[in-house]
Amino acid sequence: QHPARSTQHAAPSTQHPAPSPPAPRDNRPAADTYNPTMSDAPNLPPPPPPPPAIPPAEPAKPQFDFAKPFSYVFDDPDWLQKILIGGLFYIAGFFIIGWFFILGYVARTARNVIADHPRPLPEWENIGEFFNEGVRLFGVLLAVVLPLVTLIFGIMIPAGILGSIDNQGAEAVGALMSGTMACIIVPVSLAVTFFMPAMLLFAAVEQRFGAAFELSRIWPFIKQNIGNYVLAIVVYLIARFIGGFGIMLLCIGVVFTAFWSFLITTHAFAQVYRLAIRKS
Repeated sequence: QHPARSTQHAAPSTQHPAPSPPAPRDNRPAADTYNPTMSDAPNLPPPPPPPPAIPPAEPAKPQFDFAKPFSYVFDDPDWLQKILIGGLFYIAGFFIIGWFFILGYVARTARNVIADHPRPLPEWENIGEFFNEGVRLFGVLLAVVLPLVTLIFGIMIPAGILGSIDNQGAEAVGALMSGTMACIIVPVSLAVTFFMPAMLLFAAVEQRFGAAFELSRIWPFIKQNIGNYVLAIVVYLIARFIGGFGIMLLCIGVVFTAFWSFLITTHAFAQVYRLAIRKS
């Protein structure tokens, strides 16, 4: 006999197999996906600020044109005619009256240079106006030079008289007066030579006699533009040297080159005045 089979089937088990323990987690990041933490990142300095904006270049300041006083005359197509007429008035200057016209002409030229006129030489027209203005400028010269001449003769004449006396005391006094004259006249003459162009310039520009003696305005003008003023004096000295070359033209040419030298000097000092206006 076969053993008796159990008629009762075993009930299927409802229990799931126990889950296997999780594998240990690898916390190491992959080499190709590694992102450093803030603590691991290097402490880099901030980027430098952008460079400042370059300011626009300032326009070039006008400078004293040393060559222009010598050349501007020839920019005028009628320069030869104007120089010849001026030379004739220079000849008339030996009788004094010609100087009135010359001074009036250079005064008008100075104002044209200051106004930056392309052809500063005026026409020889309305010479009555040149005469009137020349009288004013001649008066300025006379008011400055006459006291100086009076001082010179006031010392020289007594000194010469005392020196001619056959007496040691008188001769000593005469020599002392002569030495005193030299000590006074030389610096005064240099001061007059230095200030006179500015005095005439102010009188010509403002067309007033009194403007030549307003030293409270003239001295600051010279002091604030001393470099250009000294250059103008150098131009004046060169112009005087050039003026003497006319003597080679049968001597008579000197009157024309001398008048040209006046125009050279006029442009130089008028240019100083024009630059001073632009600077202010």
